[in-house]
Amino acid sequence: MKSLAKIIEFLPVIAFFISYRLTSDMVIATAIIVASCVIATALEYLITHTISKMQIFLTIAVVLFGVPTVLLNNPEIIKWKVTVVNLILSGAIFVSQYLLHKNPFAYLLGKEVSLPDKAWNTLSTLFMYYFIFAAGLNLVIAFALPSLIGISYQEAESWWVDYKTFGNSILNFVFAILCLLWVFKKYPDLIKEVNSKEDNKA
Repeated sequence: MKSLAKIIEFLPVIAFFISYRLTSDMVIATAIIVASCVIATALEYLITHTISKMQIFLTIAVVLFGVPTVLLNNPEIIKWKVTVVNLILSGAIFVSQYLLHKNPFAYLLGKEVSLPDKAWNTLSTLFMYYFIFAAGLNLVIAFALPSLIGISYQEAESWWVDYKTFGNSILNFVFAILCLLWVFKKYPDLIKEVNSKEDNKA
């Protein structure tokens, strides 16, 4: 059931990509992703009787940026979503770690993985700066490509759709893998600990 829910969560992004490729109309594609996000969230609840906090957050973000895009017929609005979401995530890490002195990664993963506080703090700081980087990169791809490399507005919009659909997710995945490799290199005994817990679950 959980794997099916994860597939459902990804479907709105695919619907957005396909609809844009078929119509080359950002407003139509945005209307489709708003509707499909709401439907996907409802389906997730019907299947699992729960909704992940991240799914709720992303659905709210899509609605907040998608509805004005459609109502005002302004495709520029939806392009800000990736930047704002990344800045919110970065800000949440900053507030949690530096103001509340509660590491978010230790809170989420501490029961599964044992790391010293210094390692948790390093991980969260790395992710905080990464989210800021991703926010800035989205602004460049969304708004600055025509002046930077001399392509048309339509070509730049198409590049942004590719980036939003695949590029951003790939960057997130690669960065997470690099952080994971750093953790395992820094704390080699952690691999044995993780394997031991997996064996116990089996």
